[in-house]
Amino acid sequence: MRPSPAALAPFFLVVLLTTLTCAAEAQVILNTERFQLAEVDGFHVGADLSGSLQRGNADLLDIGTSGIMGYRSETHWGRAIFGGRYLSNADRSILDQQYLQLRYSWLLSDRARTFHFVQLQKNETLRLRSRWLLGSGIRRAFVQSANTRVEFGTGVMAEWERLDPERVAPDDETQLDAIRMANLAVVTRDFPSGARLVNILYLQPDLGNLSDLRVLNDLGLSFPLTESIRATMSAEWRRDTNPPSVLEKDDLSLRMGLGITVR
Repeated sequence: MRPSPAALAPFFLVVLLTTLTCAAEAQVILNTERFQLAEVDGFHVGADLSGSLQRGNADLLDIGTSGIMGYRSETHWGRAIFGGRYLSNADRSILDQQYLQLRYSWLLSDRARTFHFVQLQKNETLRLRSRWLLGSGIRRAFVQSANTRVEFGTGVMAEWERLDPERVAPDDETQLDAIRMANLAVVTRDFPSGARLVNILYLQPDLGNLSDLRVLNDLGLSFPLTESIRATMSAEWRRDTNPPSVLEKDDLSLRMGLGITVR
């Protein structure tokens, strides 16, 4: 039995009310798992581009893009994941964020693989001039069936952050270097009704200061409305226990949308 929009209305309302009562400027963990949840063989590429321009009573420019390009063989899988968004008015840039991650995996078996990545990230909203990451680890599927997959991974990454000194408090450090654990868990469940539940969790403690912890949990649900249209929604929570003093520790966001498949 498929869930009806009316039955899911309380869920939307609870998450929306929670979102409105939470801060929205925690440090960002880039959720690369969201970009490609399904296994893909051979060469694959995908990209999204959006933009709008207003002139007159309001002068606004809003451009966004994201994409992935990669190649997978029986034992190797390389990918480039990229994206960004730029929002400005006539006076200043309101939002400016970009990211690029190069990622490689050695496929040890159908259940286990290594992961290695280098990432560059910028986010003006979070006062980040740049964040470089360099990491490696291993992940394994402990549950793998026709409808359910549960994966855990762990690794280590080096992190170099440079904050904008003009947009943080005078006492805040602007050069932050750390060695962090890169832990993740991904749970995927497909239901007979066609609905799909995905939960992605990242835990990144600083090995030199375990009280400095970054957490991301992304819970997503999609379900079919018709043979060609799916409703999607997700709630994403981030926590940084040691952000710059001008930012909050918690960030909760809600996304809702429709997907259309042409057959």
